[in-house]
Amino acid sequence: MRNQGGSEEDCTAVPSDTEKLRRVLNARSIAVVGASDDLRKPGGRVVNALLHNSFPGKVYPVNPGRETIQGLECHPSLAAIAEPVDLVILSVPADDVPNQLRMGCDCGVGGFIVFASGFSEIGPEGVARQAEISKIVQDAGIPMIGPNCLGIMNGNHKMLASSTVVMGGRKLPGGNYGFISQSGALGTYWLDMSMKAGLGVSSWISTGNEADVDLAACLDYLVEDDETEVIGLYIEGVRDGAAFRAAARKAFERRKPVLVLKSGSSRQGATAAASHTGALAGEDEAYDAVFRQYNICRSDSLTDMANKAEILLTQPRSAGQRVVVISVSGGAGVLMTDAAVAEGLDVPDFSPETKARLVEILPGFASPQNPIDLTAQIVMHKTMLREVLQIISDGSGFDGVLLFMGGLSQIAEELADALVSELPRDMPCALTWQAAPEETVQHVRDRGVPVYGEIGDAARALAAQFRMGAGWDRPVPPEAPTIQLGGRATGPFAVEHLSKDLLCDATSLQRPVGVFATDADQLKKVGASLTAPLVVKLQSPEMLHKSGSGGIALGLESVEAAAEAARKMIESATERGISVDGVLVEEMVPFDHEFIVGLRCDPVFGPMLVLGRGGVTVELEPDVTRAFLPLTAEQIEDLIRSLRAAPLLEGFRGAKPCDIAGLARTVKELCDLYLSDETLSEIEINPLVADRNGRFVALDALVARSLEDSGGGTP
Repeated sequence: MRNQGGSEEDCTAVPSDTEKLRRVLNARSIAVVGASDDLRKPGGRVVNALLHNSFPGKVYPVNPGRETIQGLECHPSLAAIAEPVDLVILSVPADDVPNQLRMGCDCGVGGFIVFASGFSEIGPEGVARQAEISKIVQDAGIPMIGPNCLGIMNGNHKMLASSTVVMGGRKLPGGNYGFISQSGALGTYWLDMSMKAGLGVSSWISTGNEADVDLAACLDYLVEDDETEVIGLYIEGVRDGAAFRAAARKAFERRKPVLVLKSGSSRQGATAAASHTGALAGEDEAYDAVFRQYNICRSDSLTDMANKAEILLTQPRSAGQRVVVISVSGGAGVLMTDAAVAEGLDVPDFSPETKARLVEILPGFASPQNPIDLTAQIVMHKTMLREVLQIISDGSGFDGVLLFMGGLSQIAEELADALVSELPRDMPCALTWQAAPEETVQHVRDRGVPVYGEIGDAARALAAQFRMGAGWDRPVPPEAPTIQLGGRATGPFAVEHLSKDLLCDATSLQRPVGVFATDADQLKKVGASLTAPLVVKLQSPEMLHKSGSGGIALGLESVEAAAEAARKMIESATERGISVDGVLVEEMVPFDHEFIVGLRCDPVFGPMLVLGRGGVTVELEPDVTRAFLPLTAEQIEDLIRSLRAAPLLEGFRGAKPCDIAGLARTVKELCDLYLSDETLSEIEINPLVADRNGRFVALDALVARSLEDSGGGTP
């Protein structure tokens, strides 16, 4: 959604995009164009939903052929309504949408929702139609949600401005959980699931084709919305990466949890997502990098998202890892411990003092250890749970509590009372209660304790809460640089020796001692001072990756041997029709650690670093991480330490450690170079090694510039 700026002479500041959306999401007057008495039609359902939810504002049905609709006075057109309305819902055919938008803009409405399909999702004709309606509203500076959407809702203001059949006859509960969905159907499933979990809704937005208001603008609105404490997103593809990163950064600053379900993780899924919305889903790894960088929690299902939302909405948020497990079943306690450990949580034993206190409460045959098995004796000793919780709450040094209750209907009320009164309020708790009476579960939920049906769900939710808490303890990500729509212009890669010239001249990155020669005879002259063992590498723009293609020879013991290898290599390439610039001959470098460093411009989110373990097997067993620029040296160091191979870099079992901080500084220089020169489209160094003298050396490197700046292949 474009923010319409004003000139210096303007007397009144133009509202921001968020302020415009606030008028729409908090509308006090709504007109429904295409209103109907027939609840089978979208225009009938949306009027009915507003009335059924007791919308406190004014509802204006608009239909030229009717005098009343669902008991309300009907108006022949928007122009016939006596006052500007906050929100206009267009439930009309696609062909009629442009005229209705123009009329609404002339009437000074606050915003539009367009239900109709038949726009960009159907092909070129629809794309042109969508461009027309986009221009109408953007020229007027009036926000439009849709087309091809299911509308919006605000549970706290009793506004259900949607045509979804899922809400037919139901009232939307208010609350603090907001949701934005690029799929109307997925959005309705989320609604149904959240309501069944007892989670109230602040705002719900179906963005549709995003001809004007997009997901990033909606996210920015919910981040600033005081009534929204947790945000859920269903994403098929982000259109404005810079705006999304800015909104995500704002959420990070405010420590407001954002949960996301992202489709298109498979190549086939990404293709389907693009077909569904007309949006490019993009590379899933890039989305993962953005989510990690801005502390956005990714879920793999709507159920998982609801589970995590419940604990985030009800429990104190903190970083931690140490949990105590309490169970009425020994087997369930072991399963819960397994689930906790699988999620990265720690289940440590109790201190001697805590054990001594537990011994006085637990049956003689029960061990005072973590996990705590209350045993079947809890049926006779009804205060056991209460007493154990009092001990755990009394400064036992834990960060959270996982509990399992099962059945025990004869004492369910006593157990619920104990949980309600004694669970610690300064640390997060997650409860699994199976085969429990509904009223008992509700009693505990009313106290604000999340209740799950499966052990794994509780452990995952608690672990997610801890991870988000730890994520917010990191520094706020820097503001994103200017992002070129579609990424940087691509161009050819320069051959290795020219790529190394650029990188090593501009940074502290080192290169092996070596020479470039156009043929074997020249190599004998210019390479006389080289010290064996040597490596010969063909320099051809048609053979950039030389391993396995006959373009590299290793371990050569003299310049003469190198020259002979170069001669054969050039002859072989020529016979295969491969153009050759020459050969690069370098002294081989002993090293202990090798890495891959890549820099490219993602078409959605901008300049991105790829960093990981390097070598020829990087594609077989990748151990890489990604993050978007700009990055500090400290952030790059954290990325390095997040690799699976990090223990090896720190000197695992006597191995020589790597100067991780030094590596981070070198990578930072490369990142800064990439940011400062927008003609660079891609940098790849594989491997970058830490040699035996502590230097960071590029054994192989490739640099690509945009076509207009490639200079015939030179960097």
